[in-house]
Amino acid sequence: MLTALREGFLSVGRNWGLVVLVLVANLLLSALLAVPLASQLEADLRHRGASVEMMYGFDYDWWSRWSEGQQGYARSFSPVVFGTGFAFRNLALLLDGQLPAGLFAHGGDKEGNGAPPVDEVVLGLGALYLLGQTFLAGGLLGVFRAPQGGWTFRGLAHGCGFYFGRILRVSLLALALAAAVFALNAPFARLLDRLSSEAVSERTAIALTLGRHALVLLALLFVHMASSFAKVTVVREERRSAALAFLSSLGFCARNLFAALGQYAVVLALGAMLLVAFGLLDARWTATGWKSQLVLLALFETVLLGRIALRLGLLAGQLELARARGR
Repeated sequence: MLTALREGFLSVGRNWGLVVLVLVANLLLSALLAVPLASQLEADLRHRGASVEMMYGFDYDWWSRWSEGQQGYARSFSPVVFGTGFAFRNLALLLDGQLPAGLFAHGGDKEGNGAPPVDEVVLGLGALYLLGQTFLAGGLLGVFRAPQGGWTFRGLAHGCGFYFGRILRVSLLALALAAAVFALNAPFARLLDRLSSEAVSERTAIALTLGRHALVLLALLFVHMASSFAKVTVVREERRSAALAFLSSLGFCARNLFAALGQYAVVLALGAMLLVAFGLLDARWTATGWKSQLVLLALFETVLLGRIALRLGLLAGQLELARARGR
């Protein structure tokens, strides 16, 4: 397991330009919302005293008043998108079923609990992002399939287009399984929530609540793992049938469950360490003008590069594991 993961990261190192390429693709996609939002913020802050506070820190009072008067995706601009808050925000949205594209959102319980709804424009951009990542997956796996490394943009684009239809069908099957997970979780969650509210011990109530979230995360992790190995099977074995590739992937994951989960455990641990390091640096770095903000921006982009490298390393490691333990 560790050998396959190490070979996967070495493959990413030999093709480090792919990490930069994925980052550029992410930035271009996010610019569809970031550029209009930046223009709006610049216009709303012009000739206002809050502009100085926002340059040298964050004016929470001005943001509160500004956010209350906004409609649409602009309301998503909040302090939670800075620092490490984005990770916990995304986790809450995932557990609430609002990712991806709000397909499985239940809108909270009767008391209004649960993650607040996300603007449809943001969800639509997220769906476009998933489609773009699905398109890139075939080309990336095609590059990682060659042990010697090396790639060209033309070859990558050819691989992306050649495998796109099959990998898209695999992704749709994964979405169907994720929908089944949330459908089965709904009555189970209501039962555990009722038990936790009736529990005499606070420790028991917390354990029930955290336990049901952990079960959902494990189920979604298994769906992601099965779909990832199905994509690996499509490219590595040139499978035409997405359904048969998914079935083969389920069998492979069942036979190599601990090794496959071990790769996720290592990558998640590395991701947590990256997030902790970023949080420590962010807490000790005070923005005092545009120069220091550029340093903070560079830190943000470094974290994004690290997260992309981990994701690609996991994908390449899964291919190496399938190659080592495949039939």
